[in-house]
Amino acid sequence: MLVLVSDLHITDETAALNVNPEAFELLGAEVVDSAARRMAREIHLVLLGDVLDLVRSDYWHRRAVPMELRPWGGTLDRRTGMNQDRGAAESQFRAVLHGVLASRTARALRAMLATLAAGPVPLRVTYVIGNHDRVMWNFPSLRAAVQGAWPQVAEFAAVVESPAYGVLARHGHEWDETAHGWRFRREVLAPGDDLDRFDPESYEVMAIGEAVTAELVSGLVFHAREAGAPESLIERLKDVNNVRPLLDVFGWLEWIGDTRERAHRDLLHAALRRALDGFLETTLAREWDRLKPDTLVSGDLVDRLEQARSFLLGPRLEAFQGRLAWFDRLLRLTSPLRGTEDALASGARSERVFQAEPSTAGIERVIYGHTHRARHDFFSVSRDGATRMYVNTGTFLPLIGRAGDEHSFASALQMTMVFVYGSDEDTQGKRPGTTSLDIWNGTRRKLYA
Repeated sequence: MLVLVSDLHITDETAALNVNPEAFELLGAEVVDSAARRMAREIHLVLLGDVLDLVRSDYWHRRAVPMELRPWGGTLDRRTGMNQDRGAAESQFRAVLHGVLASRTARALRAMLATLAAGPVPLRVTYVIGNHDRVMWNFPSLRAAVQGAWPQVAEFAAVVESPAYGVLARHGHEWDETAHGWRFRREVLAPGDDLDRFDPESYEVMAIGEAVTAELVSGLVFHAREAGAPESLIERLKDVNNVRPLLDVFGWLEWIGDTRERAHRDLLHAALRRALDGFLETTLAREWDRLKPDTLVSGDLVDRLEQARSFLLGPRLEAFQGRLAWFDRLLRLTSPLRGTEDALASGARSERVFQAEPSTAGIERVIYGHTHRARHDFFSVSRDGATRMYVNTGTFLPLIGRAGDEHSFASALQMTMVFVYGSDEDTQGKRPGTTSLDIWNGTRRKLYA
């Protein structure tokens, strides 16, 4: 039995809210029950990327690390896009990882793994590295620390391909230009470098999304806290990580600011100004901006944030709220980045395993995470029933998205997972020699006291 979950984003909790630890009691119980009922010969748990989050942290702000020493500052290494002071970067990420692994949520996942390993069905765990944990490719010491905390993790991988289960699984960030640095390496860091999207070296390149998360998103929370924001506002701001798509964050901030008193709105606006300044100060942002021309309609993420700094953060704070709403409307009219989630579905369709003739003995399913939106799409079905499809594993975190009125935002809790059974598992009523699939997309909408 193959079990796939992704995008748990377990953090040190300084700038984000973690998944409730009780989620792993539910997941563990479901895995044990399914293994027993479906006569599983093994449990292969695939942690499909962004399980640990090493950039959703206020570490760099709280420790006042100089920009020239931060991983996205100083002089960039032309191979990895990170600060060429590897020792400093490794030390910083190890400190963040230590805090992440000490969290209640990480300890709960550790307990679940230990329970599964002690059970009657053999357990194997593969950790697929995504984009928020990407730096584990650069520093073996980080991978060793994870295995020290979770000894059941047998291997780290970029992809899991299993004809026995009819599955090819990646994190999926390979199709998101803001989260995968392969083009940045080819076109800016080392022009002419013939690097493939799935080349092992591509996974070592830092992408702009890491700096956005650490400097802008986490920085917003830190600066608001430093300015004396009430804890209720800080806890609300920690949800900024769950807004999808990313650039809707400006509309979301306006929406939550509408219910605040003037002093709190001004504090929030000033914190955003400082966070934007910090991001735009990074070497990575300046270098990444060379990927695309700076235009209003076709600019990249860095261009959008530069425009935000220019349009929204002028000297007259009293006009800020109206400018925020205006810029949000402009983004919705012009931004090509709003649809980046859908790029994964087209990416799945182009995977090499789908370029040959369909076969029930080959790969039938491409499974990704990354977008935080659980979904499945059927690409084709042959006359003998062989089905090619794309599945997204979603997340255990809340998903915050714009409502239909184009102004307010809705949030729903999620718990999504995928179970795949081999030909000798889940055999009741199944055509001999075929695999089977369960997709669990749980959503809860509840207002808590």
